[in-house]
This record gives sequence, structure tokens and C-alpha cells, in this order.
Amino acid sequence: MNDNFAPTAPELSRPVRVEDLKAQTFTLEIHPSDRELEKLRARLQVDGLEGLSAQTSLRLLQNGDVLLKAQFQARVRQTCVLTLEPVASEISSAFETTYSNTAEEDWGHGEEEFAALDEDTDPPEPIQDGMIDVGEAISEHLALEIDPFPRVKGATFDGYSTGNASVDEAAPAKKNPFAVLSKLKTAPESTE
Repeated sequence: MNDNFAPTAPELSRPVRVEDLKAQTFTLEIHPSDRELEKLRARLQVDGLEGLSAQTSLRLLQNGDVLLKAQFQARVRQTCVLTLEPVASEISSAFETTYSNTAEEDWGHGEEEFAALDEDTDPPEPIQDGMIDVGEAISEHLALEIDPFPRVKGATFDGYSTGNASVDEAAPAKKNPFAVLSKLKTAPESTE
């Protein structure tokens, strides 16, 4: 490992120590500061980020894993990719994630682990240094919810074609590259 590499701290960090979790559910509400919102806005590469709040709960499972349930909401401002006008959107989402101390050792050694999972089940996230960063989990899921190609309502790009022309549309006739040569060809001279 490079000694000059220092990992950067998450923009929105709310670490919870797993050993502090008891049998009851631990709840945590997140309301980022203006500074945290500004750092997260820069990370997410959006024009504005406001009103982010999250309601989360952590529960210690019998096998030692931890279940995080979260729901969050935020207002995001972006630039339309077609008109360059501002686009505002309200984001609201909920998710569940399981964290495990054995995630790194037991997962990813082959595809047989994934064969037992249904399509909607993700492998557990690793518990790192005995901690779960709930704020970082919210940041990651918010990033997944942001539209990568925001457009104002009704904006279209007329110069774009998907290549799926309808059957009724006549395809333009292709020019034959040998058409010019055929004009040069002369009829054979008659010997009569």
C-alpha cells in the first residue's frame, strides 16, 4: 500500500459502532449541515442539493450481521442536458442493506454464492473496523437515484436517432459505388 495515500473522509459521515448495538433497534435521524450538503453536492456533481434528511434504523441480527433500513428525501437541482435550463427534482427513496463481518471472506470467491440469491438480493456489505457509516450509505443511495441525464419537461433532441426507423419510413437509397464505372463502360464496337 502506498504510504502517501490517505483515504478521504466521507462528505456525510454518521458512523455507528456495531458493538454498541443491543437487542433493541437503534434509530438515527440524519439532517446534514450546510457544509456537509455543499461537500456532498460537489461529490455528486449537481448544481444544488437541499432538504436532505434521512430516517434510519439498525438492528443486530442473530447471526451477528446488522440490518440497516433507511428512507431519505432530498431536493436536487441539475442542468438540462438539452436546453441547459435548470431542472429541479424531488427524490424520495427507501432501501435495506445487510452488513457482515464475514462479507469480505465469504463472498466473491465464485458465482455459486450468487446462485443461491434471488435477483433482488445483494451480498452483505463489509463491516469496516467495527463500524457502519450510515451517512455514507445514504450518500451512495442518493447518488444512485440522481438522473444522469436530466431534461426539462418536453425537451427533445430532434437530431437524435435510435436507429430503429419504422417499417413505413422509406430508407434512403444507397448509392452504388460502381455506378460511375458502369457509365464509362461502352458497348462493344460492331464489326459489320
